[in-house]
Amino acid sequence: MQRLVEGQISREALVKSTRRRSLKTFFHNSLSTRSSVYQPLSTKRALGWIPEDIILEIVDLLSPLDVQNLSVTSSHLRTLLLPTIYETVVLKSSRKCKMALNTLELRPEICRCIKKLAVRPNYYLSWPKADEYLDEAWLARKISGISQNLSSLHTFDWDGLELPQDYLWGTLQTHCPKLKNIFTNVGTQPFHSNSQLFAFKDLTSFSLVVRHGLNGNDFFFQEMEDLPDEFWTMIIKHCPDLEELAICSFSSAARLFNFKHITEGHWPKLHTLTIGSFGYQSDFSLGPPQIDIGLGRFLNEHQSLDYIRFLWNFKRWMSPELIPMHLPPSSLPVLTTFIGVYQQLIDLPHPESVTTLDLTCEPVYELRIPMLCAMLKTLVNLTSLDLWTHVLNPRRNHSALFYDILTSCPKLTDFHFMCTTAFTLTPMKNLIKQLHLLPELRNFSLTKGHDYIDEEMMDSALRILKYNPRLQQINIRWARERCPNHLKQEGTYDVLSTDEEGNAKVLMVTEKGIPLVGPAFERKLEYDLAPKNIFAKMSRMHDSLERRHRKLILRALRV
Repeated sequence: MQRLVEGQISREALVKSTRRRSLKTFFHNSLSTRSSVYQPLSTKRALGWIPEDIILEIVDLLSPLDVQNLSVTSSHLRTLLLPTIYETVVLKSSRKCKMALNTLELRPEICRCIKKLAVRPNYYLSWPKADEYLDEAWLARKISGISQNLSSLHTFDWDGLELPQDYLWGTLQTHCPKLKNIFTNVGTQPFHSNSQLFAFKDLTSFSLVVRHGLNGNDFFFQEMEDLPDEFWTMIIKHCPDLEELAICSFSSAARLFNFKHITEGHWPKLHTLTIGSFGYQSDFSLGPPQIDIGLGRFLNEHQSLDYIRFLWNFKRWMSPELIPMHLPPSSLPVLTTFIGVYQQLIDLPHPESVTTLDLTCEPVYELRIPMLCAMLKTLVNLTSLDLWTHVLNPRRNHSALFYDILTSCPKLTDFHFMCTTAFTLTPMKNLIKQLHLLPELRNFSLTKGHDYIDEEMMDSALRILKYNPRLQQINIRWARERCPNHLKQEGTYDVLSTDEEGNAKVLMVTEKGIPLVGPAFERKLEYDLAPKNIFAKMSRMHDSLERRHRKLILRALRV
């Protein structure tokens, strides 16, 4: 189940978009406020009476889809918006890699607009259908071929099965003088100490990640692998202005880097740090060794850190009750985002600075909820929480447990509750009926273990919205151990419009998944929540649940 959250957090800065407003809204507002005293800011007109610089200001606040729709309205707008459309190119499948790179070979003017390029061949998160296989040597040749036109490229992200052919790094260094941010996955192939990957200088971001899905021994750490001296020389001596650094493994039972030398580095501008995995060694001590005290000193020396992610591997045994961080009182004064286990935050010197907390490294069992809640109460400015809990008995009333959690962090605007054990309708009601304890909550996500007697996902979303009508977005995931990526179905429900009282009127529904019978599905639709239809819809919810029960009984009788 851990895969559900591991892949969503990495590299989020590369693809995160804050554009929310619709194209229709902006142009309606622009036209309604136009007056005779308007003074143009530019002599060039991009869309009728609207100057180019105004268009670009508007475009900066639009969603990528709206920008594309606007660009096809005229050839002049297409040219104007080309740098915006292709500033970030993320190719999240083998098919998209092939199509896009074949096109970019023929369009050097587009290549010159690309500032961030991410390629994800043989993508492990492709779902509900598996990604097709792509020869990554072919992909490296294609990128090398267009590199001479990637004159604006400053970020390159390789997320393949293995490192690309080594010549690609040298080619990028030669043709992309602005390249300062490198993200790369590694698989099972060993490093070469003279790799061109270790020849970069003056980087601001570097990420070296062991990819997901490598097979190994799940009981203890794999013997740690020393990274080449050339790697440490590059990041410690040749990249003094490093701002983001990741050295970690998502397959720590198969391959794990010894990252203890990180404590020898000092980067005054470092604000984002991801390291791990930590976990039990064969003698049940926490590892890697010789890093605990040195890590506390390292964190104290880097006062600009505002994002920390510690990966942990607790697949077989529960984490210890205490994990000392050895943090001096002056440590981490501006830390806003922490991802790890809650024990690491108990002695945090400045808990008031944390606004985002992700505790999905391992499930928090009920016996640890009191300690968790005590820690949450110290994070007085927490607005975003991802929490994985373990509910042992889904038939029991868990209202008191959920009450303790929710009242410990009353300022939440974003809440992701994850319970990958059986989480039936009863505990779900116990939870969603108490979300009113979070008056500022706008985005709610639920990841739950799937049972074939569950109601339809759309019905669950309507139930959540019924008890919490001010939500702006609902995300639901059904987890199942034997499904690809442990995911059975997922749905996103965005509020498109509200009534005068702020209650939702129309939902944008996006769902995809793997049904009990038949091929994988994907659907997108608008759903009207008109008051006259609500009772009929709720009635259909109960009818749907009854039909599901009857089908399961008939299936059991046939067996």
